[in-house]
Amino acid sequence: MGTGNEEVLRCPKCQASLIKVLESRHTTDNVVSRRRQCHSCDHIWGTVEASLEASAFCYRDRGGKRTDGRRRADFGVKLEVVDKITGAIKSEH
Repeated sequence: MGTGNEEVLRCPKCQASLIKVLESRHTTDNVVSRRRQCHSCDHIWGTVEASLEASAFCYRDRGGKRTDGRRRADFGVKLEVVDKITGAIKSEH
């Protein structure tokens, strides 16, 4: 059961959230490529899911606080990790 804070995958064409997976492939040891289709508009697109080590992420304290009291920060994936993943995907195609 989710906490209610998760992002919902939506169709990039019509923004509907009812999506089905047409095909899944393990492109490398830690990367899965999926072809998806929207139930509302039948649009087909691809997604990539990667399992990353904790060292692949970066955090930057921006200082101050948000309106909800939490600290302001940027959190994301290091650029060299993104380059490595996209390079592996491109080499397959």
